[in-house]
Amino acid sequence: MPEIQAFRGLRYNLARVGSLSDCIAPPYDVVDSELQSKLYSLSPYNFLRLELNRREPTDRDENEVYERAGRLYRAWRSEGVLQAEPDSALYVYHQEFSVAGETYTRRGFMARMRLERFGEGKVYPHEQTHAKAKEDRLKLMRATRANLSQIFGLYSDSDNEIQEILEQKIAGVHGLEAVDHLGVIHRMWPVTDVQTIQQVSALIADREVFVADGHHRYETACDYRDELAKVEELPASHPANFVLTMLVSMDDPGLVVLPTHRLLHGIPALTAEEICGRLTPYFDCEFVAE
Repeated sequence: MPEIQAFRGLRYNLARVGSLSDCIAPPYDVVDSELQSKLYSLSPYNFLRLELNRREPTDRDENEVYERAGRLYRAWRSEGVLQAEPDSALYVYHQEFSVAGETYTRRGFMARMRLERFGEGKVYPHEQTHAKAKEDRLKLMRATRANLSQIFGLYSDSDNEIQEILEQKIAGVHGLEAVDHLGVIHRMWPVTDVQTIQQVSALIADREVFVADGHHRYETACDYRDELAKVEELPASHPANFVLTMLVSMDDPGLVVLPTHRLLHGIPALTAEEICGRLTPYFDCEFVAE
């Protein structure tokens, strides 16, 4: 069963960093060099300096970016740029965005989820991973000893019961807010009520979780846990046994799934009409000649 727990997150000290919107960044794997430079220029505290540290001409070797991220992370903590929450919490997280002229709010919550290898429990992947990307994330995790960005997990909840329990706790409460480089509005609220946390944890334990994004980070977290376990005893409550996860109901009205394109190789060339004909038994597909 997926086991989730509340945790004490680290949050930016707004008195030190100023605008939170200048400090947030997307996951590393959607950032090119142009966006990296743009985010770097927004603030000396932009999170990308940890998530995807930039290579510098003075770097001694390829590992310097990870070591620099680790040093920066520790400095931000010691200097109070990043501060630990006073209490363990589940973090309700909303993303407000527009698609084709419609405005949506995707709702979910962040927790730490106990790690289990794919195929050994109720956490499932949907894509293969690549060794090079996992090596990159593992080097960063070794240097920072932290979960810097969350896994995106989906679970089935036809009535959105779990999310609605959390929504009741934040009703009328002003959340922390930031706007990213794409204009998406991010809002977050910590929920520290012990009874609510226990209720949500019990309900999610009966569900299956499907990783929508973050396969490399998930497998890397497993690798890091196993690496530590070889040199030290890891009690069940050790942070390395968990991974930071954003959980979203598949039935949330703000969960918009857009089409993506895949390139298939090793198959004979087919016309669009032939492809549609083969898909018709499985999908509602109609070929329209232009």
